[in-house]
Amino acid sequence: MMTEYGPSIAILGLGYLGRPLAERCYQAGWQVTALKHRLSSDDVNLPIALQTADFNDRTAYRRIFQEDWQRAQTWVCLLPASPFAAYADCLSAWCWLAEEYGVRHIVYSSSVSVYGDESRRCDEHSPLHPDSDSARKVAAAEQVFLQSAVPNIDILRLGGLYSVSRHPLYRLSQRGGHAGSGDKPVNMLHQERAVAALWRAIQTPAGIRIRNVVEQPHVSRAQFYHAEAAKLGIPAPDFSSDGMDGKTVYSCYDDVYCHGNES
Repeated sequence: MMTEYGPSIAILGLGYLGRPLAERCYQAGWQVTALKHRLSSDDVNLPIALQTADFNDRTAYRRIFQEDWQRAQTWVCLLPASPFAAYADCLSAWCWLAEEYGVRHIVYSSSVSVYGDESRRCDEHSPLHPDSDSARKVAAAEQVFLQSAVPNIDILRLGGLYSVSRHPLYRLSQRGGHAGSGDKPVNMLHQERAVAALWRAIQTPAGIRIRNVVEQPHVSRAQFYHAEAAKLGIPAPDFSSDGMDGKTVYSCYDDVYCHGNES
């Protein structure tokens, strides 16, 4: 919504993606409202309207999502599925409020996990085969948004997220020993590129869109993690070479993510 102060946006989840996205929106002159589960020391004096609440408490939604949320015409959901027993139900209630308030645009950070782990090439037209509890929750949440009356819906299926501050390589290194097959392709996405794709989607509402957001070209797990280990200055994991195939995720579109240097 355009006001005398500029456009307004509300972000559900102010964490790994939500914080840098909120900063980017604020720097671009947007009024930013955000909701997170609990405050941390990093939240002090943030130049946004920040609330904390238990999002699982659906009886309190009207109290949680008050005036600042009603003003925002773009809502963004960045909540991970794992902490929620009834993830899709929670998002249904949230989406109903968006419809009631006349929200024009919802952006949802989905995951390429909805395609499952079967060895195949996937694009936005490929059937979904979620094979984990978290992936099934995300796939169900996608349907909540696709069936809503909000006129502009962006579902961004993000690759595996990484950055210097939060990198899957650290977990692999802590395990020690073999890290499994090194021949499978990776479907990864740097935190900055994920935020750039979200920002582009926010700026360009265009009806119903589902977009895969994954870095290309696809390299093997061994290639990716050896290169990342060299950057981080830590030992590379020990992978086996077994010729195993894996899932490769592509996009048929370039209107949200251009596989590289967007900013």
